Amino acid sequence: MPATLRSLLNRRELHLRPLTDADEHALDAPLSWLHSSDLEDPTPFLAEGQGLLTTGTQFGAEADVRDDVAEAYVRRLVDRGVVALGFGTEVVRAGTPDALVTACARNGLPLFEVPYETSFIAVAQANAEAVARDANARGAWALAAQRAISLAAMRPDGLGATIAELSRQLDGWVGLFDVSGRLDRGHPADGLPAADLDLLRTEALRLLRSGQRASLPVATDRGVGYTLQTLGSGGHLSGVLAIANGGALDRAGREVVTAVIALAGLALQQNRELARARGLLRTGLLTMLSVGEPEVVQATSREVWGPLPAEPVRIAAVDVPDHELDTVVDLLELWVQDRPGHLFFAVDDAVFLCVNADDTGIVAELVDRFDLRAGLSDGAAYRSFGR
Repeated sequence: MPATLRSLLNRRELHLRPLTDADEHALDAPLSWLHSSDLEDPTPFLAEGQGLLTTGTQFGAEADVRDDVAEAYVRRLVDRGVVALGFGTEVVRAGTPDALVTACARNGLPLFEVPYETSFIAVAQANAEAVARDANARGAWALAAQRAISLAAMRPDGLGATIAELSRQLDGWVGLFDVSGRLDRGHPADGLPAADLDLLRTEALRLLRSGQRASLPVATDRGVGYTLQTLGSGGHLSGVLAIANGGALDRAGREVVTAVIALAGLALQQNRELARARGLLRTGLLTMLSVGEPEVVQATSREVWGPLPAEPVRIAAVDVPDHELDTVVDLLELWVQDRPGHLFFAVDDAVFLCVNADDTGIVAELVDRFDLRAGLSDGAAYRSFGR
């Protein structure tokens, strides 16, 4: 049973009695610790998410507690983030003061009565045991989740299986944005509103363009929270992982996410190594096109990437700085997959793009996105490629 006020009230041996009508959220909020204090202002010694036990000595010897005194006391506790107040009766006062009950109800602070026969130590110990059980259970969950994610990473589509397994473990949406800012994969597939997707895509692109490793919390107009985490090393980012409500993860959840980031980064790095091998093949095909052997290049390209752009074609030579070359090549690889038959490219002393003579928008899009310079040829047949 988790460490919450509900679980504490359900411990029959403690005989605790709720005095205010707490909503479901208040009853099920984590109760990280219980302190006891009769200070007029105990807040310097309390932390957010904790509870307080008191016998009411701070309210003086009068039978009735003034409304303004009770209100100020409760207001201080609420502002500090205290989530529950327990009042020990028959120690200093007979019963719980009405003014305190009213102030707690008005400010939404759950109040419960601790009878004389139940010691504060017993109440605090019961909560501490629940906290310890929570920690052990979350630790066991984290180990089991990391094991399941590791097994998922060994499947044929390891990256997709890893994303899906993380989504199942966290019981929420998880997505991976590629270097172009496109949602490469997400789980569950239909679990994200279009407005949220647009916002996440915009923020993911901003992180990718910065080129630095970073984590960014994002909140939508509907109040839904996400966490974006870049993948890859600084200067060579390979994507962005998005997690719904990722900012609310506890330590165990963050450990699981960290494991996924490492696995996803490794998978994307392996894809990058494969892309380098494809790059060498592209350079070889570029040479063959230049010496007038388009038939061989066409057959090879069709098997690996799809057909070459239809003739007549135009050739663009793009000047790409070294520090942006990997990012540009990753993006072009994605465009080749997304637009088969519309683009062939290779890297030699520059980045060369081959497009249909009437379809130069790809060149303009690349130049605009990275603020590059390019030279563009007239339309020609592949036999004239070298010239």
